[in-house]
Amino acid sequence: MTLHLREADSSDASFLREMLYEGVYWRSIANGTNPPFEEALADSNVSKALADLGSWDGDVAVVALVGSDRAGAAWYRFWKDDYCIRGHIEEGVPALVIAVHRDFRRQGIGQQLVEWLIGHASMQSIPKVSLMVSKDNYARRLYEKCGFREVSDEGDSVLMLREIEPT
Repeated sequence: MTLHLREADSSDASFLREMLYEGVYWRSIANGTNPPFEEALADSNVSKALADLGSWDGDVAVVALVGSDRAGAAWYRFWKDDYCIRGHIEEGVPALVIAVHRDFRRQGIGQQLVEWLIGHASMQSIPKVSLMVSKDNYARRLYEKCGFREVSDEGDSVLMLREIEPT
């Protein structure tokens, strides 16, 4: 498998929407109870994760390519306490969103996406990155492996934080 990571651009908008859908609805996709794509992404709590991505200071997104196929994507954004998504911990700490297409999971792509973003954050002197993950999501182990630690139990999910050394 030849994997290539590159910063996302405007041509990736539809793929980022697909990855947001996969990331949010992974459980219902697996058991066949997922809502229709457009309806699911119309939910304001979901759609704002990508709204105007690239227009806010600090927005960054990365796309994983296996050959010429887009295999996964991850991004982080800085949110405000009064306008945020799940995974927001505090202003000044970007919240990370990630998804790997189901055809490419368990091949190390997620880890490389996270490591790319952590490296980018380090170069930008961003000291921390947060994320939210369901307790039963197998990706939780990936995040722990990448240095995230649980900081808050949110019922069926945990809020995790990764401290970053500047480069």
